[in-house]
Amino acid sequence: MRAPTEEEFKDWLLHPVTQSVKQMLNGKREELRQQWEGGAFTDYAADTTALVNVGNLGTCKGYAFVTELDYEQFMTEIDDGELKRPETFRPSSTNKVV
Repeated sequence: MRAPTEEEFKDWLLHPVTQSVKQMLNGKREELRQQWEGGAFTDYAADTTALVNVGNLGTCKGYAFVTELDYEQFMTEIDDGELKRPETFRPSSTNKVV
């Protein structure tokens, strides 16, 4: 399977479903921020507070990863040999796809 081209990735970013998902994740991220600011993740036991905060920080980072993903980062993340990079056309004397 090949990786999407940059054009395909941009199309995906502009797709209404992608936009809706990103909006939803941004809302959830903001909700967590507001809960944290309101002390919702604070417990009498410091260890519990630390664990809850670490978990929610990871959730926020996950939301941010998806909502802020760009093509370069996407290609870096998937460039583990499982997907082939998209072919690019390079004009040459033979006009072959590289």
